[in-house]
Parts: sequence; structure tokens; C-alpha cells
Amino acid sequence: MIRMILTADLSNSRITLAGMEDGVSCFTCQMATVKTRTADEYAALTRLLLEQRGVDCGALEGCILASVVPELTLTLRQALELLTGIDPMVVGPGVKTGLNIRLDDPSQLGGDFVAAAVAAQERYPLPVVTVDMDTAIGIGVTDGGGHYIGGVIAPGVMVSTAALTNRASLLHNVVPQAPGRIIGKNTDECMRSGLIYGSAAMLDGLLDGIERELGQSATVVATGAWAEAVVPHCRRKDIHVDAELIHRGLWLIWKKNQKR
Repeated sequence: MIRMILTADLSNSRITLAGMEDGVSCFTCQMATVKTRTADEYAALTRLLLEQRGVDCGALEGCILASVVPELTLTLRQALELLTGIDPMVVGPGVKTGLNIRLDDPSQLGGDFVAAAVAAQERYPLPVVTVDMDTAIGIGVTDGGGHYIGGVIAPGVMVSTAALTNRASLLHNVVPQAPGRIIGKNTDECMRSGLIYGSAAMLDGLLDGIERELGQSATVVATGAWAEAVVPHCRRKDIHVDAELIHRGLWLIWKKNQKR
């Protein structure tokens, strides 16, 4: 029987960890992505987070990492090995995923895109579109034949917020929450409307375009830090929000690579 494995999703803004047993998360936790931290620092922080949740680091069965921050991949890999005594599997070339990737250069596909697609294909009807709403909005498309054919990368909510406040002198930082109406009555409401309703409208438009190119309707699955804030405001009401999508995909990939 497989015991708990630790899955780690390293993005540009945060590192999300999950303890996965039989494809279900027993816990999740997060820490900020800080490029100046050492492996020792990440190991200490991770140990603290896991101990707070009653997890025995030495009892983990395995560990797998997806990273879109190349300069931190080795650091976090070393941190997890220090913590668990296990050399983590890193999603990339040489790792079995089961995906039939039809891109110009499959090696460019990020580990988070890979994990999301693996999990989506295992649970949802094809064709399926995955939407990871984090630092960026990363969309992956699997066609009706099970081929991963490409996707879209667009600015996420926080990237858009930073761009507005850093480049426009009269605009200030806001908490990106839906203001309750599209037509704002003050600067704060106008910015929040653009960030949340604008992201929802962009997503609706991109999904419409993807389905036109596919020539058929698709299942859409959203995950990531901003999915629950944005998806309810989409015109499209059949988007599945699956908070565990990437971590379940990492668990499936880890299983595929174990010796029978």
C-alpha cells in the first residue's frame, strides 16, 4: 500500500505543497517564492509547515516537484531531499507522464501544465481545457483524441494589478475583489472591476476561441489561487473548479514512474 507522498508546485509567486494519499490531499500549505532563500531555509520552513499538520517527514513514501522557476528548481529539490531523505522526482524530460504532446518543442511545456493535463485527462471527458489561474493564467488544451495540442499564457490577476500600479501614477494598490458591479463609482471600484470582471471576460473569450479552433465543445477545468475569485463571474457556467488538479496530476505522474 502506498503511503503519503509529498507533491510540490513551484510557481513564480508561491510554493504549494500537498500530502497525497490515493489521489486525495490530506493537507495543503503554501509559502512565498523567494529566490534568495537557500536550500536550508526552505527545508526549515517546509519542516515547520509539515509538523504543524502532524506530518512525519521521515515517513513519506515519495516526493515529486513541478517547477516553472528554473533558478530555484535545484534549491527546492535539495531542500526536499534534506527534509525527507528522498531525492524528489522533478517533472521534465525522462519522466513518464502518459501525455501525447504535440508541440513544436515538448521540452518547453512547464511541469504545472503537464500535471494539470494528466489529472484532467484521468478524470474529465475529452476534449478538455485546463486553466491554472496563478501568477499567470496558463491554459492547456487536450483534443478529443487525447493529444496535448497547445495552450495560452496570459497575465494573471496579480500581474495585472502590479502593472497598473507600477505604470500608472494615479492608480494605487487595491485588494483584487469583485466590487459588486461592473461600472465602478470610484478608482478603487473601477480597478477591481477591471481586474476581476476583466479576467473573467478574457477567459470567456479565450475559451470561445479555443472551442472554435477545436470545432467542438470542451470540458473546462480551472485551478489555482484565483480560480474561485474569477470563475463565478464568467459568462460560462460549466467551468469545473478543481483545487487539487495539479497535485493530483503530480501524484499520478509519481505512480506512473514507480517500478512494478
